[in-house]
Amino acid sequence: MNSTPDPIPHYFVRTEEGFEPTGLSRNPWFADAVAGGPISALFAHAIEQAGFDPGFEICRVTIDFLGIVPRAPLVPRIVPVRQGRQAQLYRIELLAGAKMVAQAHVLLARQLDTPEFHPPHPHPAPEDVPEDDFLIGASMAGAIRTRPVMGQVREPGRGVAWMCMNGEVVRGVPASPFVKACLFADFGNGVGSATHAHEWSYANLDIGIQFFRMPRGAWLLLDAHTEGAGNGHAVAQNLFADEDGVYAKGTQTIFVAPGSPR
Repeated sequence: MNSTPDPIPHYFVRTEEGFEPTGLSRNPWFADAVAGGPISALFAHAIEQAGFDPGFEICRVTIDFLGIVPRAPLVPRIVPVRQGRQAQLYRIELLAGAKMVAQAHVLLARQLDTPEFHPPHPHPAPEDVPEDDFLIGASMAGAIRTRPVMGQVREPGRGVAWMCMNGEVVRGVPASPFVKACLFADFGNGVGSATHAHEWSYANLDIGIQFFRMPRGAWLLLDAHTEGAGNGHAVAQNLFADEDGVYAKGTQTIFVAPGSPR
C-alpha cells in the first residue's frame, strides 16, 4: 500500500529558469492557456520574492494580459521604473520564450503613521455563513473553499462570497494572504457578472487592486458587481475584505462578446 500523501494542489512548479504551469492552471476559454487567476497569483509570488525595501508598503498592483498566456514555461523579469524617496514603481514582465505575454506594475509607498479612514464592512463573518460550492469548476481541485453570501457564479447580479485557499500557487511554497488576494481578484468578473454565461462571455483584460493594507487570515471576502454601457466592454468593481475589515478595492476591464467558456 502506498503511504505517500497526496501532493498539495498547485498551479506552478519552480524550475531552474522559471515556472512550469500545471493542469490546474488551465484557462476555461483556451485548453492550452493559463487562466488569469493563476497568472495574477504568480505575479504576487514574484512580488513577494523580489525583496523590495521593507520600509515601503504595497499600495497598488495592476496586471495587463497581453494575449493568451500559453501553458509553457513562464519567466518573470522585474524592471525598476521609479525609485523615489516616497514611492517606488516596478514593472514585472512575464515571458514565454522571448515573448512578453503579461505584465504587472506594483506601486509601493513609504510606510508612515497616519490617520485611519476605514471603509464600511457590512458583511457577515465567515463562520456565520455555511460552506457551499460557489465557483463552479474553479475550485482548484477542492483546495478553494467558499462560503457564499449572495449571488452565484455565471448568473447575472452582484456576488459576495468568503473564500479560503488551501493550495499552493508554486509547489512547496505556502501561499500568503497577499498571494491569495491577488488570485481572488481575478474572480470578480465571474462572481459579479452582469450577463448569462450561456449567452455572453466576459473575459477580463486586466486586474487592478488598490490596497489599504495587506490582507490577514485564512478567509478572504470578494464583493463584486459589473456595469457596462452595452458597447462590448464593461467594468467589474470589486471590494475585498478579511475578518478585520476591508483591505482593498479594485476593478477589471471586461471584454463582453457572444458565446461562453467551454
